[in-house]
Amino acid sequence: MATALAAQLAQIAARSTNSLDLKAQKRAHSKSLLFDQNVAASQDFDTIYQICVEGFQELCQMDKRFMSFARSIFSEQSKTEDRTQMTAAQNKELDEVLESFLSLVGARLLLRPALKAVEWLVRRFGVHEHNILCLTLTFLPYHTMPIFATLLSIFPKNIPPSLKFLHPYIESLACPPRHTIVHTAIHNQSFFSALNSYVLKASSVGHHYAALVSHWATIMTEAVAGLVDQSMSGRRETQRKNEEDILLRILPVLSEGLSMRQVTDLTIGCYMILTVVASKLDLNEKVLLAMMEAVVTDWTPNTTHAGLICLAVLSQRRQNVHLPKKVLKAVMSIQGIENDLSILGEQYRVDKFVIGLVLGTLERLDNEIDLYRLTFVRTAIEGRLMSNTHIALATKAILAAAKNSEAALEENQDLQGQLADLILRLMDSEVVGSLVQDTFRETKTDVESLEAKLQMVLLPNEKQQEQTTEDIEMNDISEEPQMQTFESITHHIPTRTAYEMSLLSHSQSYVYGSLSKAFLLASSSPSDLEKFSDLPVLRKQLALSEPLFFSFFIRYWCGSHSAASRASAIMNVRNYLNEQKITTDLQLLLPYIIYALADPSIKVRHAASELSFKLASTYLELGDDKKELTRPIFASDNIYGSGLETKGVSWLSTADASRFVREILIPNLEEIRQDENHIGQLLVDSLNGPHQPKGLQSTAKGLRNSTKGAILLSLGSHVVHTPVYRVKLRLLSILNGLNKAGGVSKSKTLLPLLLAQEKEHEGSLTDHCATEHIDKLSYVGEVVKIVAPSDRDGIRIIQRIIALDDSTPPVSLRKAAVQQVRNLWSSLKTDVQTSLAPALLSLALNESTLMPDQDIQREALEILRGVPLSPNTLRHLLETIPALPITSGDRPAHSKRRRTSNGHVESHENEPPEGVQHVLRHTTIVLELVEASKTATTSVLMKELFQVLIDLQHSKVQLGIESGYLQSLVLGSLNEIVKQSKAATVIQLDHSLVRADLVVECFRTSSNPQVQQAALLLMSSLATVVPELIIHSVMPVFTFMGTGLLRQSDDYSAHIVDQTIESVIPPLVEALQKQKSGPLAGTSELLLSFVAAFEHIPNHRRSGLFSSLIDKLGAEEFLFALLILLLDRYADSREIKQFIQEFTSQYSPLIQLKTMEKYLEVVLDSLKPKPIISSHFLMFSDGRTRASTALNLLSLPPNIFRAPRLISRSARLLSNKRENALQLRQVYSQLVEHTLTLAEQVQPYKRLPSACDLMLDALLGLLSLGESINSLNILLKRGNTNVQRQVLRSLEQRIGAESAGNHAAQEACIKFLAELSLILEDSSDLLLLHSATSCIDRIIERYGKKDVGVVEAVMRVVASNQCLGSDDSRLRIMALLCLSTSVEVLGEAIIPIIPHALPKAMDHLEAILGGEDVDERMHNAVYSFLGSLLLYIPWIIIGQYLDRAFKTSHESANAGLPAGCNVARKEVLSLIAKQVGPQECFAALLRTWDSAMVEGPDAVSEHLEILQIAIERQPKSVIAKQSQSLLNLLLKVFDLRRIQCSPRTAESYENEEMDKVEKIIDEVAIKMIYKLNDATFRPLFIRILEWATTPTGKKEKQGKAYRQISWYTFLHAFFDTLQSIVTSYASFIIEDAVEVLNTISTENPDSITLWNRVIVALNSSFEHDQDDFWQAPSHFAAIFPPLLAQLRHGALYDGSPNLVACITALAVAADSPDHHKSLNAAILAHMRSDDAAVRLAAVQCEISLTGKLGEEWLSLLPEMLPFISELQEDDDERVEREVGRWILQIEGILGESLDSMLL
Repeated sequence: MATALAAQLAQIAARSTNSLDLKAQKRAHSKSLLFDQNVAASQDFDTIYQICVEGFQELCQMDKRFMSFARSIFSEQSKTEDRTQMTAAQNKELDEVLESFLSLVGARLLLRPALKAVEWLVRRFGVHEHNILCLTLTFLPYHTMPIFATLLSIFPKNIPPSLKFLHPYIESLACPPRHTIVHTAIHNQSFFSALNSYVLKASSVGHHYAALVSHWATIMTEAVAGLVDQSMSGRRETQRKNEEDILLRILPVLSEGLSMRQVTDLTIGCYMILTVVASKLDLNEKVLLAMMEAVVTDWTPNTTHAGLICLAVLSQRRQNVHLPKKVLKAVMSIQGIENDLSILGEQYRVDKFVIGLVLGTLERLDNEIDLYRLTFVRTAIEGRLMSNTHIALATKAILAAAKNSEAALEENQDLQGQLADLILRLMDSEVVGSLVQDTFRETKTDVESLEAKLQMVLLPNEKQQEQTTEDIEMNDISEEPQMQTFESITHHIPTRTAYEMSLLSHSQSYVYGSLSKAFLLASSSPSDLEKFSDLPVLRKQLALSEPLFFSFFIRYWCGSHSAASRASAIMNVRNYLNEQKITTDLQLLLPYIIYALADPSIKVRHAASELSFKLASTYLELGDDKKELTRPIFASDNIYGSGLETKGVSWLSTADASRFVREILIPNLEEIRQDENHIGQLLVDSLNGPHQPKGLQSTAKGLRNSTKGAILLSLGSHVVHTPVYRVKLRLLSILNGLNKAGGVSKSKTLLPLLLAQEKEHEGSLTDHCATEHIDKLSYVGEVVKIVAPSDRDGIRIIQRIIALDDSTPPVSLRKAAVQQVRNLWSSLKTDVQTSLAPALLSLALNESTLMPDQDIQREALEILRGVPLSPNTLRHLLETIPALPITSGDRPAHSKRRRTSNGHVESHENEPPEGVQHVLRHTTIVLELVEASKTATTSVLMKELFQVLIDLQHSKVQLGIESGYLQSLVLGSLNEIVKQSKAATVIQLDHSLVRADLVVECFRTSSNPQVQQAALLLMSSLATVVPELIIHSVMPVFTFMGTGLLRQSDDYSAHIVDQTIESVIPPLVEALQKQKSGPLAGTSELLLSFVAAFEHIPNHRRSGLFSSLIDKLGAEEFLFALLILLLDRYADSREIKQFIQEFTSQYSPLIQLKTMEKYLEVVLDSLKPKPIISSHFLMFSDGRTRASTALNLLSLPPNIFRAPRLISRSARLLSNKRENALQLRQVYSQLVEHTLTLAEQVQPYKRLPSACDLMLDALLGLLSLGESINSLNILLKRGNTNVQRQVLRSLEQRIGAESAGNHAAQEACIKFLAELSLILEDSSDLLLLHSATSCIDRIIERYGKKDVGVVEAVMRVVASNQCLGSDDSRLRIMALLCLSTSVEVLGEAIIPIIPHALPKAMDHLEAILGGEDVDERMHNAVYSFLGSLLLYIPWIIIGQYLDRAFKTSHESANAGLPAGCNVARKEVLSLIAKQVGPQECFAALLRTWDSAMVEGPDAVSEHLEILQIAIERQPKSVIAKQSQSLLNLLLKVFDLRRIQCSPRTAESYENEEMDKVEKIIDEVAIKMIYKLNDATFRPLFIRILEWATTPTGKKEKQGKAYRQISWYTFLHAFFDTLQSIVTSYASFIIEDAVEVLNTISTENPDSITLWNRVIVALNSSFEHDQDDFWQAPSHFAAIFPPLLAQLRHGALYDGSPNLVACITALAVAADSPDHHKSLNAAILAHMRSDDAAVRLAAVQCEISLTGKLGEEWLSLLPEMLPFISELQEDDDERVEREVGRWILQIEGILGESLDSMLL
């Protein structure tokens, strides 16, 4: 037991806060992160808080999230928080807040503000002890920093087990290395869990940061690796169990971390840990799959790269390569996944992961077709991201997908093509081709079946180019519902055609479709090919005499069939020619051989080259015999039919054909085979010129020009007449590279094709292109490229195509033509451009009833806007603008247009006729082109532009059409022309073309801001170029500017207005100067335009706008006019005055004062009977009088003069001795003179004088105080009291605001006191006397100490009858306040004035207190004066002064004054108690006690408070010395009750008031006793006792009782306050107390009160007896009989509780068995009283004693039992009930029942 108890005590001691150990508390308080231990120990919490809260406030500025802690742990209340006094719940709540703050501040711990904030947590809340784990984890990412060692230095000795690794580092104050932390994480599970929990919690609330997460990730990664290594065991079962334990510890952490997708670093860290776990542990398939799904569940684009690495590692650990659907979907949704995997493959093994993605992609082709995924499959295989085994597996999966997806292949030809393309590309790949082909062979794939499904031919080692978009079957073939054999198709082919001689004719063929199907099936079988060639319908035997046989194969290889079948068709022709002897010229094959040589498929090009060799051999057989060289040309009369198509073909001579084949084609066939584009370049190089073409063999000598021309004509004619659009397209793409060949123009050769396409219907063209699987836009694009820039015929055709006339060319052709115009535009001549521009404009406008494609319109418009347009072209476009469709009846003739009286065209309210919108659109486009064209600056366009502007104005007037945008375009273009003419001398403006009136008309009549802006810009430009033309039209511009443009808030409008002002104002002012009336009249009209718009001008533009205006006009001449106009127009606006003040402040002080001088001249002029100047600005026709106008104008100057900027700038200017300073002084003097003159002239008016006074006040305040005072003498002698008052008031305010260190101001103010003194002596004007006195007070307050003599002289005047003795109450108050101020300044020097001033002050106070209404201000002023005297010369207030002060204060207290008066009075009384000597103070209190008593309880209370303050203020020695004086005062005070109650009258105090006063008396007496020792106080006590018990006269008994009540009331407080120290004093009162108890009269209320006070006083003495005073027999025997006898009376007047408590206290104090027995016997005796109330009191007394003394008292139980038994059957229910309660109390103490003891 001892050991366990010792352990428990040790634990308690360890957790103890050492609340009584001061040294321990000091050590704990000295723990600091910032300060040395000694410094920290000396700091209190206020100092610490001030330092730390600064850091916290800086943190709040960095991050607003910290602000939430300002109301908790960083509040002012936190300074008093003590967590040792908090409950467990409160501490838990506090811990949550502290830990939240620590996690948030962790990111900034290296910053000083953060350390300051954490310092508060350490010093105030002890986080280093109570939250040590959270604090450590917060600092752990910085474990290598010095701050971590500092943190260790404040740690306590006992730290949690999870941090035990820090013990050695705490002792050495060294930073723990990283490997130590990793080792701890491995072996300390609590630390492992704590670190994880901390990081996850911080991340979940958004408190994470890079350092924390990266530190956690690296530590946990190494820790997990260490845990795995540690779990290795020789026994498989043990190792498995260890691995499961690791997973149970780490997987929940990773799961929670991966769910926080917003924390990228945390997610990547989890991926790292997963990678380590998967790499080191042998996990089952289920766990690995769960991990992979967890990786992709919440990943983001920022974490996918790391996630892919993790997935790759997890995949490598799996046995099965198939991926879950969720993982597959997530990975394949990443854009550029193949690139990411390629990068990862360079560093990690990704083969299993990639094969899983490939297999998953291929397995889901049936239900999720994604062509992009097939591209990924090819990239994955060709990129060698997998091993050979996996590539073979992927190849097998591709084959399986092709075999098993037949339904999907039939429904989706794109998928069919993609699979085919994938297989071919893989087979032809240089990287994996051989491996794929080996896999084909190993799997024994049915190639024919696969080819049938994919509709392709699989040949080994084919290149990628062989598979093109052309390698699909025609629609009529692919739509075959079931598989057919060669025999079944040929069975249905007719044996001969009805009329077809050539399958290249333009008529529809009925056998070609069946033949093409049969050939496709036969193309892969030599025997079937032979059978096909022998079909009767082909008439093979007649192949060299009619074109049917050859035309089929030509059309087939030029069709959209598979490359293999097309190559087979070519080879079939070659094989036939090999078998025959050729006797005709087969140049028919040349265009189609060229087509095949440009085929994307190398197989086709190879076959075409073989056919070329054969054709060349036929020409070689001819030799050089000229006769042989004229062989008949095969099919020259029917190859394209028997019509014009064949006749229009231009055939080569056999020699030219032979030369072309042998010299051009054959030498270059090898290069042609390799490059599909080579044949085209070869033809271009061969036909373009005589130079050696690139790629030609060196043996070629080049073709003759005639041969070149013939070749171009022949090929061009075939292009024109062949029905195969694929041939047209491919050969056109080649021939369009030529311009001419051998003098033959390519354009003229091919123009018939363009003409034919122009006539072809759009549907027909679409059908041809769709049938042959070519892009229609590409085809028509090549067709229009036929036209060259120099080919005017072609240009006309292009113009006709794009024109919207009755012809209907294909829309696609029109699109291509428009685009060709764009391409050719820069090469076209100007006249051609001019002719094409209207056509493009017509197309853009859609002027035809035919609705072209909107893209064509848009393209045409873009061309016009994108190409450069010459001035002539633009003028031509302007001329094409049609007139508005105004009816003849509504549209008058040009020369007879009616005009209204103001010159405007009369408006007609007609509805706009039809076509108006079209005209406006036409006009808009043309004007936009003019505006956008850089060549539009030529003046050649000016006439047309003004004409357009005229038409727009007419349309507005006559049709009501608002065309603001168009007007702004015209005006903008005209402005550019004018500006260019100003900048360059080349352009000369024709003045006759300039219509300034029209520009003004546009500005005036338009409400469009853009039009107004453009018009103003044009007027500005014209003003600088031709000012004489616009000067007479400019005034309406400014008149109407205010109605629109000035109201705009944008910067551009502001720029326009500024530019207008800058350009127009100077010439306008120059013109106005030449007028007889002067510039003022005209300028006022100009200014009025701007003023009228003021309220509509945006606020931010007003100042800049008016500044620009005034700067151009001249500020000195016209600024005053602007101010008058503004203020007169907006008389009731407060905003205007503020604007004017801010606006004028930008000008120099000199200009501002000159402006105000002219301003006042206008005001003076306005008051004259016949005003002159003001008539230009002020209008009195609106009902306003001249006086009201002047009053309004006079409200401005005070604001201007009081402007701080004007004052400061004026002061700087005056401080310089320059000419400007002299001018400023002169202007200022004139301005003062004007002001005074105005003040005299406005006297007859009602409100103008006061306005002038305000202005004068502000004007005087403009100067410095020194200069103002020097100027006052002149103004004060003028005799105008109003001006004098204003001057003095202004001076008073200035003095109050002036710096005390201004020496010049000090000297001037002191000198000025003499002038003020004269005013007080001489003036009889009360208001002036008020102002002078107030000014004296302010001067004395600020500068009085500088010259005491002057102040004393002035104060004599103030204290004289002129001021202080005046009949005016306000003047007396001012004099008293002035005297109060002067006391501080003069000190004892004021003593000569006191005999005059103080009696008058007291007389004034007594007078107001004696009146009916008390003047509160006078009351407070007198007390202010008394307070000043008491503060600085208190010894002067003695004797009668002091008595009068007390007596008047008593009257004031009884007067019921407001709180402010009471405060003023009490402050002065408090000063008396503190400042006046104790002897004088106590004597005065004694002398004036009767006065206080007469005035009432409030006065008595204040009197006693003064006494209490005086006692507290004085030391013990003084109080002891004054004890007799105080005793006399106390005796009078204690006698208050007797005086008030003997006898009682209506004026006597109420009982409640009496009790309140006696309570204060007792407090004062106790305060005095504290200052006395026993030797001094004991005689005083006896003296008071004698006084209280001595009869007072005739009514001695009643008076004595009142004194005794007061006495015993004091004794109760005396014993209760001083307690056991004064218990012995009870010996003096026993006799009197016994007498009172024995002589009580139950019928006298005062006697009952006395009885109660005695009982309460005795009770206090009994309770605090600690020296056994009442245990002494003499004392006990004297008091207990009379006390116990009171039980007879206590119940009669409800005094039982006090009596019972007193008896109980006596029993406790007299702790003796004998005394207890005596007490018990006396109490029991009362239990047999006949009075039930007495019995009840006795029982209650016994209950109290039993409860207080317990078993000690129950030792007397045997004596009590008989009485208890009797009382159980008492007649009184109350007694019986109380006895029962007593019995239960006894049984509870004794623990046994009394039933057996009771009778």
